[in-house]
Amino acid sequence: MPTVITGLDRCMQVGSLLPAVSALTEFGSALHVLRDPGHHGLDEWAAKILASMSPRLAARTRSWWWTAQAIRATPFVTPAPPADTFADRLEQLRALPAEELASQLLRPIAPSGDGQVALRWSRSRGPAVQACVEALTKRPKEAAADFLAFLHRSWQEWFETEWARIRPVLAGRARRFADMATLQGPGAALAAVDSSVEVTPAGVTVHIAKIQAARHDVSRRGLVVAPSTFIRPHLYVADVPGRPLLLLHPVDAGSAVPSAAAVRRRLEVLAHAGRLEVARAIATEPRTAGEIAMLWNVDPTQVNRHLRALAGAGLATTERQGRFVRYQLAADVLEELGRDVLSLLLR
Repeated sequence: MPTVITGLDRCMQVGSLLPAVSALTEFGSALHVLRDPGHHGLDEWAAKILASMSPRLAARTRSWWWTAQAIRATPFVTPAPPADTFADRLEQLRALPAEELASQLLRPIAPSGDGQVALRWSRSRGPAVQACVEALTKRPKEAAADFLAFLHRSWQEWFETEWARIRPVLAGRARRFADMATLQGPGAALAAVDSSVEVTPAGVTVHIAKIQAARHDVSRRGLVVAPSTFIRPHLYVADVPGRPLLLLHPVDAGSAVPSAAAVRRRLEVLAHAGRLEVARAIATEPRTAGEIAMLWNVDPTQVNRHLRALAGAGLATTERQGRFVRYQLAADVLEELGRDVLSLLLR
């Protein structure tokens, strides 16, 4: 179930494969971290930033951080390559009609911008989000002005300082991507941004190990690739109609992650009740199929099938002792399985 990006050759030929360094896109990632810093490993950073805010800005931040969660509001996922400043993007947003900006801000709940859909689902998000969505749908001028004031004040109080620290890192990573795409091709450059990206032999398509099954042809619409210091462990693909596809990736490629198919296979193997019993039998010491069948009084044929399934999924190892084959539970693999599932879900 990977996310597939194809048409990279044509995208590169017409010059629409572009690296981007975007202040507002990175602010969206920072806002996401402030809401839920734990799985980013940035608890101390988030606590420091929140403590530095004025009470008014802290309240506004809590009101607006839902716009940068699992699905992000359009202003955060439409950078202007090769680089845009926070001030420029703020002016562009100010120039939009309030109703249009309000509709863009509803994307996390209603990708179509439908206010009635957003109102319905906002009720499941709690009073703060519900109040914010109601303002966007019923009082768009007031809500849009509050959002713009939130961005302006965030820049003044803390993000300007952060951006001065972050921008050179992002610019260096964007240059490396552009150089690699020119020298080795777009597929190789994309495969280097994260361990979950795999390039096909032809080099014109990449597969990303994500739960969502989607296919994006960027031959005509274009692809923008933006690094982020905050996005890990996510690899974010933003599909906004009428805009180039955006791939938002961590500055440094992470460690290898298993495919969705590999994780699902291991979970399916463990989901069988009889197989769990056999796994328990080899958890503390290696045993043969015959020994397990004798000790637990079960069918040897079934035991063999369960052991082969466990070994085939990488959940058990084998060793030969003369004519005997002993199986041992791969405890380290099982310990990693929970982390693998979480990594896959977060990605």
